[in-house]
Amino acid sequence: MAKFEVCAHKFADLSEFGYGVALLNNCKYGHSTLENTMTLTLLRSPKAPDEHCDMGTHSFRYALYPHKGCFNESNVVQEAYRFNVPLLSIPSTIPDTCVSDRSPHFSLSGARNVVLDTIKLAEDDTRGVIVRLYEAFGGHANALLTAKMPFTNVQKVNILEESMDNGDTRNSGLNLLPFSKTVKVQLKPFEIVTLKFSI
Repeated sequence: MAKFEVCAHKFADLSEFGYGVALLNNCKYGHSTLENTMTLTLLRSPKAPDEHCDMGTHSFRYALYPHKGCFNESNVVQEAYRFNVPLLSIPSTIPDTCVSDRSPHFSLSGARNVVLDTIKLAEDDTRGVIVRLYEAFGGHANALLTAKMPFTNVQKVNILEESMDNGDTRNSGLNLLPFSKTVKVQLKPFEIVTLKFSI
């Protein structure tokens, strides 16, 4: 990487008290900022270790997103996700009355600094659903994750979906709220948490 350049996904933000601007992009990772100038490296074309790197036609998008407040008060993270994963419209044969009653399988509340990033089937368990979330602003958080579907167990797992708590949830940062399908999740600054729900 070039001197003073940092690697970042989806956005870079330059803010001061009261306002700021974010540079959003959909596939470039080299950012640098000097005083009031932000740059985004679009192509490198190095000759080593791959002499054909970055050759050919490239397609990418970037945008400026001005916002009120500093980064922690803004919606930069959400806007960067919208820019990178645009809403897709897919024709359906399901009647409108069925669609209007649908709600998400998982919802997150209680901490605007926590991002619900991934929901997927477990790799080695046909009855497991993996939910991954992370703290985005650099602070502690207590988020409430609510499941619409019934589940028999929830546990913290590592990135390889292997159990981390050995059956002891006291120090896992998880707390299943009584008489509900809601889990209270404690996160440290910038922590990534992966949960496995047994359905």
